Amino acid sequence: MPGTTGASRPPSPAYQPPRVVTPQPPPPVFQPRPQYTPPTVVPQPVPPTIPVQPAARPQWIPLQSWAAQMGLPAPVRVSATAFQIKSAAGAFQLTLGTRAASWNGYKFHLGFAPAATNGVPFIHSLDADKNLAPLLQVNRPVQRGRGVIVLDPGHGGIDVGTKSVLGNSFEKSYTLDWAMRLKPLLEARGWKVVLTRTTDRTVELTERVLIAEQQQADIFISLHLNAAAAGAAGLETYCLTPAGMASTLTRNYADPANVVLPGNSQDFQSLHLAMRVHRSLLQNIGMADRGVQRARFMAVLKTQQRPAILIEGGYLSDRNEAKNIASPDYRQKLALAVAKALE
Repeated sequence: MPGTTGASRPPSPAYQPPRVVTPQPPPPVFQPRPQYTPPTVVPQPVPPTIPVQPAARPQWIPLQSWAAQMGLPAPVRVSATAFQIKSAAGAFQLTLGTRAASWNGYKFHLGFAPAATNGVPFIHSLDADKNLAPLLQVNRPVQRGRGVIVLDPGHGGIDVGTKSVLGNSFEKSYTLDWAMRLKPLLEARGWKVVLTRTTDRTVELTERVLIAEQQQADIFISLHLNAAAAGAAGLETYCLTPAGMASTLTRNYADPANVVLPGNSQDFQSLHLAMRVHRSLLQNIGMADRGVQRARFMAVLKTQQRPAILIEGGYLSDRNEAKNIASPDYRQKLALAVAKALE
């Protein structure tokens, strides 16, 4: 038949429904973030002084109350104006109306003169904390950390110091000799000793403090000799004036009591060290006692981060003391006395 090939026809494909395509949202457009700009820091001025914080307790406390707090017997009146308190470390004697006081007969100075109300003696709380409390522990040895002590022979080089009344000899030479004699005595007692100078050279005051800082010294002792008008003689030992008190020596420098200096962090330990050295010098040398004194202007004391003292080991303006200081044997005694205090 026309149109017939005799071959079978392929089957029709199965029906496929159309695909439904869900429309997608357009891709997000990312905007570039602005470059980060750090906030502007405006430096704040550092206040030139740090005011003394108000005391957490009354400024004035009855002397008897302080003694009781320390476990000491009640004060005993020894004269119309003087009172004595005995302790295992020694006896204090305080006098109404004067800053001059004594511990075991050795002179020191309070920040405020004791006063009486209705016959009851009062002391200032700063004196209780900064003067009396450290003296209760004077018989304890000086604390050692790394066992390093910096000795500072005063003056040097173009700074000759004071001149002896007896001749052409100067403080700078005597203080260096004193330090060189003291060094082996301290080393024999287990200290590592560093001197701020070992020759007759000029050393700035800031360098002397920096040496102690670099050496991480445990204590700092500056050695000096004194001079004054006729009649002055004896031993003075200085440590930094606590904040809130007046100094005993200013030499016409400003003495702002409302300033806390770096060295004030060591008030307790510095007085402890000062009295131990002061006592040893008086016991072993026998010079007149001019007391443990307070000063705020001394650069080698005020910026220290460790107990620091300055010794005025006699007066080159006094003929008798100048004669003693000129003797090598006497300077050896000075060195030995300081060493004994640090045993």
